[in-house]
Amino acid sequence: MQKTILSLTIGLSLFLGLSACQPTSNTSLESNDPKNAEQVNTPTPMPIETTISKPSTPTDSAIDAKTCLSLSNTIKKVDNTSKIDAIYAIQKQLKSCLPTASNDEVLSLLKDYQTMYKRFLSHETDMNTVESELAFFNILSALEQDKKIPKEDLEQISPRLRYLISLIQSDADVSVRHLGEGFYTFDHDLKAMADIFTPYLLPDQKAFIERMATDNQDIFWSDVAITTTFKELVKRAVFWEDYGQRYPNGYAIKDAKFLLDVYRNALFFGSNNTRWVDNNVQTFTQPQYQQLMMQLAKRPNSALAKDAQTYLEFLVLSDSERQQTYPAPSTDEKGYKLDERAMVHYQLKKRCRFLLFGMPMATIESA
Repeated sequence: MQKTILSLTIGLSLFLGLSACQPTSNTSLESNDPKNAEQVNTPTPMPIETTISKPSTPTDSAIDAKTCLSLSNTIKKVDNTSKIDAIYAIQKQLKSCLPTASNDEVLSLLKDYQTMYKRFLSHETDMNTVESELAFFNILSALEQDKKIPKEDLEQISPRLRYLISLIQSDADVSVRHLGEGFYTFDHDLKAMADIFTPYLLPDQKAFIERMATDNQDIFWSDVAITTTFKELVKRAVFWEDYGQRYPNGYAIKDAKFLLDVYRNALFFGSNNTRWVDNNVQTFTQPQYQQLMMQLAKRPNSALAKDAQTYLEFLVLSDSERQQTYPAPSTDEKGYKLDERAMVHYQLKKRCRFLLFGMPMATIESA
C-alpha cells in the first residue's frame, strides 16, 4: 500500500520548490536586491476590504503596531492541532498590518504564512496502520470524485484527519489534491494567499508570486507524464523568459531562470509518457504543436525563439544527415546497444546542447 505524502510544488508550494515527480526547484524567499530596488518603484499599497475606513486614531495605530509585532509569533503557533478559526483570525490581522509593513516584513510574513499552512495540514504521523492508509485513500478518492464517504472508512482514521476532511466538505480553505499513482494530499488555495500579500509587494515580487500561485494549483508530473498542455508549456516558458528580461535583478531571479529551464526542456524533450513528436523526432503528433513551435520561433529578441528554430531545423534532417553531422555511438556507456529512438535522442541532445545547460533533468516538480 503506498503511503500518502504531502505535496510541495512547482505544488506545489510557492517557495518550497518543485517535486521529484513534478518540476522541483529550491525556490526560496530571497532578500531584495539593491539593484532591483532601483529599477522598480514601490507600489502604492492597495486597500483591502476593511482597510477602507476612517483614518486611524493614535490609539488605533498603537493597537495595530502591537498586533503586527506579535503576528509572526502568532502565525508560528499554528500547527496540526489548531482549528481553521485560528487562521481566519490571522488573515483578519494581516489586513490591518500589511498596509503599514515594510517590504522585508511583508515577505517574512508571507513565508511564515505558507509554512503555517504546511504545519496545519500535516498528517503523516496519523497514518499508523494499513487499514488507516487504505481508508484514507478511499476517502480522498471519494472526495475527489464528489462521492459519498463510507462511514466505516471515517472510523478508521484519526480525529485530526476527520477534522480536515470536514473542512473540505464545508468549503473551507482546504482541498484535496491527487498527486498521481494513488498519492493524495491536503492543500489550500494558493491564489487566495497571494491575493492577501501581493498588493504590498514590489512589481517583480508580485509577478513572481502570482504566477507561482497559479501554476502550482495543480501538479506538473504524474506517472512520468506531463500533466499540462503543450500550449500551456509555451505560455509558461515565455512568461519566465519575459520575467528574466524585465527584471534581470529581480526577486528570486535564480528560481525564475530554473523554471524557464524546466519548461523549455519539457517543450523540446517531453517525458517518458508525454511525447510531442514521433519516435524519430521528425513529425509532431498534433498539428497544433507544430503551429505553436513555429510561432515561438518567431518571437523577437528571444533565446526561446532561437531554441525553437534549432529544434525545427533538426526535425527536417534525414537520418543520414543526422548521423553524418551528429554521429551517435552504437552502444551506450554501459555497452548496451542503442535502439533507433535512443540514437535519435542522442543526436537531438547533441544538436540542442543549449537545452541541457543548468538543467537537473531528474528533478523538476517537473519536466
